[in-house]
Amino acid sequence: MEASIIIPTHNRCEVLLQTLEALAASDYQSGQWEVLVVDDGSDDGTRERVDAWSRTTPLPLNLLSQEARGPAAARNAGAGAAKGGVLIFIDNDMLVRPDFVEQHVNSLRLHPGTWTLGRVVHPPELRATPFGRYRDDLHEAFYRAHSPDAPSETLGISAQNLSLPASDFRRLGGFDESITIASCEDMLLGIAARATGIRTLYHPGIVGVHNDWAVDLVSFCRRQRLYSISDVLLWNRLRDESPRARLVRANTELGDGRGLVAGALRRAAKRLLATKTGDVCLRTFVRIAERVAPDTRACRALYDAAVATAIYQGVREGVARHGLRRPT
Repeated sequence: MEASIIIPTHNRCEVLLQTLEALAASDYQSGQWEVLVVDDGSDDGTRERVDAWSRTTPLPLNLLSQEARGPAAARNAGAGAAKGGVLIFIDNDMLVRPDFVEQHVNSLRLHPGTWTLGRVVHPPELRATPFGRYRDDLHEAFYRAHSPDAPSETLGISAQNLSLPASDFRRLGGFDESITIASCEDMLLGIAARATGIRTLYHPGIVGVHNDWAVDLVSFCRRQRLYSISDVLLWNRLRDESPRARLVRANTELGDGRGLVAGALRRAAKRLLATKTGDVCLRTFVRIAERVAPDTRACRALYDAAVATAIYQGVREGVARHGLRRPT
């Protein structure tokens, strides 16, 4: 067995089935790859529907189940049952091309000592709204910083579209299962890999289309709040070595180096916007801007304010849950 594709899932049966349909069209050689879906405590009928689907489609599928413990634990469970020498991690809402498996396997063969990060794009329909265009532009900023034509080294990492040798994964101990929210578990694994000399290559030709749920301002802010809860965990372990240390500093009394008074005023503004009244006012201004001045700097500044407020809420919730260790 050459490759194992590992997919954690929780209550997203509809998009998961679309992901499996796309994988079923793979042109990789039969008998040399497998798909492991790890159902992380779903209660939407995922197991029954995937079982029924698999009986009609010749996809080499193994469906595992566990109590809800988070995507890190689900990915580890899949990796533990995997037979392939290459582990390919994708999310349950990714649509991939028929050459997806082959490209990942070939990339690791051609570049020993590296992991491969593929490209993630959104469906074109996302750009039909002002917020969708803002959301897509934020996402694309990472890729614009890399070569669009050839693999290039990156410090970024995401288990949305990632391949690595199974031996590396086991040696490093897999994802940190104490992180139960989908957030920074892949970031931590990437940091541990770099410390051992492993490099990550971004490959622009290995593309997955993301059937994302965070496609409007409310859901996107919810995701940023959840991410930011775990940013505090990341800070407590790495302090200023954390890739998202600036966000924790900016939203706590630690400060982000821009001046005590300015930092305090920004936090006060976010605290006000995080109230029910502040939220209603901000969203009212957003709706007005979307109608009269979409895609303008003013409209995007309002989106920025909403996202910054969600990050503030998440960091404060993270501090309440996990405490905040001071830098040494």
